[in-house]
Amino acid sequence: MTRSVGDSLVRLLRDKGPRTRSQLAEELGISRTSVSSEVVALESAGLVAEGPVAPSSGGRRSTTVRLGPAVRLATVSVGESRIRASVLDAGLAGPRPVTVDVDGDAGPSAEQVGQALRTALGADRSVLAVGLSLAPDLRGGGGLSPTGLESALVEELTNVAGGSPVVVEGAARAMARGERQAGLARGLDNVVVVRIGATVTTAAYVDGHLGRGSEGQAGAVGHVRVDEFGPACVCGSSGCLDSFVSVRALHDQCLAAARSGRSPALAAALESSGAIGLPDLAAAVTAGDPVAVQVARDVGRRVGEAVAGLVAFANPSTVVVGGPVAVLGPHLLNEVRGAVYRRAPARLVAGVNVEMSAPGDRAALLGAALAAGDHAFSAIVTGS
Repeated sequence: MTRSVGDSLVRLLRDKGPRTRSQLAEELGISRTSVSSEVVALESAGLVAEGPVAPSSGGRRSTTVRLGPAVRLATVSVGESRIRASVLDAGLAGPRPVTVDVDGDAGPSAEQVGQALRTALGADRSVLAVGLSLAPDLRGGGGLSPTGLESALVEELTNVAGGSPVVVEGAARAMARGERQAGLARGLDNVVVVRIGATVTTAAYVDGHLGRGSEGQAGAVGHVRVDEFGPACVCGSSGCLDSFVSVRALHDQCLAAARSGRSPALAAALESSGAIGLPDLAAAVTAGDPVAVQVARDVGRRVGEAVAGLVAFANPSTVVVGGPVAVLGPHLLNEVRGAVYRRAPARLVAGVNVEMSAPGDRAALLGAALAAGDHAFSAIVTGS
């Protein structure tokens, strides 16, 4: 069986739903006989099955082909302070994700992530593959480096899923895939996604292609210097975008505002718990605390200025902003929009939509599942 045709057929069914053999032949640009042959082989692998009868077009009604019920994909999102896990069916639908909060200072452990997946899988651990969306620059419990954490997670998830392959996708890329599949950028070929967390990362679809870069590091904009005289950054430089808008930078800004008394809301949060974090800042913004609101606006302006350059480069129709810092809400989003519209070339920015990703890592979970599915479908089709 031809790999490209088999892959294309399965992914077409995944992305667009049941199709008749004639529709598949037309959309894939091959003969109906070839489609029938591919369907037989895919049925034997459990990837497709007979679907519902198609509506009549005046003649005999045809049966459709759909993905098989055995197509189950596990998906896990590991972020700065939260782990989410779920299992999706052939239609990329599934139950509410299992959610585990972790200590942001200690970082997630492989055992915590494994337990989240174990809970999501339940008694049936038969999945084709596991997709793992992993936040960048994330250090794990026990002082694991980002590379060490990734290796530990892959090993743990492989064991939990009974040996099924684990496919790792960067959080911004997973988010981009999910948004394009079923989110704010659904079906669009030119999209920019911005994730603001421990660092700022981006992903861009250009003419339907999601770029990765020569070393797989495309979109790592957090350590681009935006202010020559800015604060020190964890990378050893100064004035990087991260030094103004990352989770760590916002923690430092909030702590200073609370201790100085400039922000009553943040001062109260610090006094109440002895610590302060992103949820406290978000609550202060919602309550209308002037200092907190200004922090959110400053983040939006800084990010928007960086995104303006991406708009000029990628010429997207939609920009989606997400990640942990997106909880700062409309104040952040409005400033991103304003900076993009002011800074990007007028002829390119006209008509560009700048939106906020839905909360809950839904896009990242879906994107990781898509990556896992691509790997699993290809492996089964080729018999590898």
